[in-house]
Order: sequence, then C-alpha cells, then structure tokens
Amino acid sequence: MKPLLHRRIAPALVVAQLLYLALMELAFTFLSPGNPEPDATGSARNALLGHGAVMVAVAAVMAGGALMLGSSRASAAVPRPVRTVLLVLLGLVELGIAAAFLHSAATGSLGPDTVIAGVAVVVSGCVAAGCALGPAAAPPAQRTSLGRRPTARTTG
Repeated sequence: MKPLLHRRIAPALVVAQLLYLALMELAFTFLSPGNPEPDATGSARNALLGHGAVMVAVAAVMAGGALMLGSSRASAAVPRPVRTVLLVLLGLVELGIAAAFLHSAATGSLGPDTVIAGVAVVVSGCVAAGCALGPAAAPPAQRTSLGRRPTARTTG
C-alpha cells in the first residue's frame, strides 16, 4: 500500500489540488464583483504582487513535490537533500491546507462548504502521509555482493 500511496495516489491528489487552486484563483479574479473605483495605491499593488508570489511559490512546491512522488526517474535525478527539503515543504503546505480547512469547517455553518472542507482535510492528510512515506523517507537500496539490486530471482 505504501508504494501505491506515494507513487500514484499522492501525486494525483496534488495535481487535483493544483487544478482546484487555479480554478479558485480564476474564479476570484474574474467572477468577483468589481469595485467601481479601482484602488491604484502602492499598498494594493504590493499586496497583489505578494499574493501572486506566494501562490506561485506554493504551486511550484506542489508541482515539484508531485513530480518527486510520482516519478522515480525524476526523484533519482535530484540530490537527496533537495528531494527531502521539497517533500518536507510539500508536507508542511499540506498540513497548512488541512489546518485552514479545519478552521473553515469549525467556524462556518453546516453546509456544502463543510463537506468540501472535510474532503480537503482527508486529501491533504493523504498527501502529507505520502510525503512522509515517499522517496525521501525510503531507506537506501540494498546492493548484492555484485553491486546490483536484489531481484526476486536473486533473493530466492
């Protein structure tokens, strides 16, 4: 079950979260009621740039983490400390997402948003578990006396 979680399920859930993030950003950008008088102050621009930078950084960590979890070739090409830091960052992002949705569910009224928050908490928990069980946490591959990895044929 462990390889299935961190090789298939967790990367698919991260990609779904990235799509949800993009959908919500587009919805809030284009479907929110417009302000008849746009705020052109420097602080509003700085806040918008800061929000954009945070969203790009989170999306980059999520995409990189999904790649590390889903592709053994990409995971092997990245040095172990970088892979570990990326998966730790992804796990922390996922725990933050879970905490935000838990707070939203606890403070809001019962309804569809509560169901969405419950699903999001479970998804974030699965991805965080995939990060903990993923390639960074895996022990180094064992080698035989000939320097090759053991196979079913060589292990009996």
